[in-house]
Amino acid sequence: MVDEQSGFRPINRRRRLSPEARRAQIAEAAADLISRYGSYGFSMQTLADAVGLTVPGLAHYVRSREELLTLVIERYYDASGIVPEYVIAERTDSADRGRWRAASDDESDVRSDVEGLLNYPASMRRLVESNARRPQMVNLFMRLSIEAADPNHPAHDLYARRHRKVLADMMGKPWNLPPQYRDPEAMHDLFVTVFFAMDGVQEQSLTNPDETMLDLWSRAERVLFPSPIWDGYR
Repeated sequence: MVDEQSGFRPINRRRRLSPEARRAQIAEAAADLISRYGSYGFSMQTLADAVGLTVPGLAHYVRSREELLTLVIERYYDASGIVPEYVIAERTDSADRGRWRAASDDESDVRSDVEGLLNYPASMRRLVESNARRPQMVNLFMRLSIEAADPNHPAHDLYARRHRKVLADMMGKPWNLPPQYRDPEAMHDLFVTVFFAMDGVQEQSLTNPDETMLDLWSRAERVLFPSPIWDGYR
């Protein structure tokens, strides 16, 4: 567990924040700690110190570690993690560096030539490109997803529900797919397989210094979306 005297300096100790702003501050600090130490690798005192609160003061906003993990997941990992309104929230580069923003709603680069439909490979590529810009967040959610495999982990049920929600939202999107993937069962199998591959690519990108996430995904794309099947559907 991280040492209580680990050098975290309280921020905004004397600044009054609205409840929503304080919860955002707590979520940001917790996300940073989890990405470095895991869900149980730091104490609530360390988190309280990081945001300039006492432990009882912190408890006004999150009463347990389970509530804390739920806050982090809900704030930074939208249920659908897809395109682009569902992309994991990304950090701004503005002076307000502690804030986070959602990705753009512009879908022009993933729309197909068929009116009203989206190209699935382009959408997944956009998600990978977005995640590649924030490896800390990828590390956070990869760590949490591994920990949440334990049925006793506070985030286990939340992750399971979100996994089902991701697939349901994917199935409801207007995709421009090759004929063999338009059957609901085949479409479901495709989406599950692609996300298995994406998880593997993200994990490898954190441990393989020789290839970037985009390099790894480009290789995966050639297998997942081969020619000639996917020609005209990218």
